[in-house]
Amino acid sequence: MGAKLDPARTRLANYPFVLTMQPRFGDMDSLGHVNNVAIAALFEEARVAMNRAVLGASHVALPQERRPLPVVVARVEIDYLREVRYPGSYQVAVGVGRIGTSSIQQVCGLFEDEICLALCDAVLVHRGPTGPVPVPEPVRGLLTTMAFPAQVPATTT
Repeated sequence: MGAKLDPARTRLANYPFVLTMQPRFGDMDSLGHVNNVAIAALFEEARVAMNRAVLGASHVALPQERRPLPVVVARVEIDYLREVRYPGSYQVAVGVGRIGTSSIQQVCGLFEDEICLALCDAVLVHRGPTGPVPVPEPVRGLLTTMAFPAQVPATTT
């Protein structure tokens, strides 16, 4: 994310996809906070949900060679801005920050009542049988509909 926080990232309305989630009791640490690993899992689940919504519900169930976007996660960076407590209901928001030749940057925010609690950047690399390959144009077009900042109201699930 860099040394300076982008204020646009802390606004829920800027994300094109929003998933409401509840952490589990087992996600809590001894201080009553949702632990860092559980927060990373919330971000992961929301990224997968957005990809399934855009690329088809069977996207992750298909064999690797038949998926429209076979990817590996190359990098994840999380900034924890405020405490996340159990129990609670949170909105995990996702958008596509950038599409490179063979990579996709997904930007995410974790929100409670419009207050940003954490931000996440993930870089996914599109893979072929022998390594990175260009993101196919049809997939690129679909992912572009989820660009951050959102141009239309968020899709909430």
